[in-house]
Amino acid sequence: MKKTYSGLAVAALMSSVLMAAPAVASASGTTGERAAACQTWHDNAGPGGAGRYHAKCAGSGKYVKATVRCANGSTSTSSWRWEYAKAECPYGVDSRSGSYSTRS
Repeated sequence: MKKTYSGLAVAALMSSVLMAAPAVASASGTTGERAAACQTWHDNAGPGGAGRYHAKCAGSGKYVKATVRCANGSTSTSSWRWEYAKAECPYGVDSRSGSYSTRS
C-alpha cells in the first residue's frame, strides 16, 4: 500500500520537525547576534596521550576560544584564535568535555 501526502500536510510536518530541532551552533558564552556554526571534536594526540578539544569555525569570520575539562578535574582554555582553537589537558590526562565561545 502506497501512502501519499498533500503538500499542506508535508509542510505542516516539516515545520513541526524544524521547530523541534535544536540549534546547530550551541556555544556557551557566544557573543554577537548569532552563534557561528563550528565543528568540534576530541582527540588524544596531546603530550603523553593528553586529551584535546578542538573548535573549528571556518568561514565564520569570528575569533574562537576553546575550553577543555580534564579527567583530573582541571580545565584548560586557549587564547582567542581566528576561526580555530584547541585546548589541551596536562601531560597524559584524558579529556572529559569541552566548550567554545566566539566573538567578532
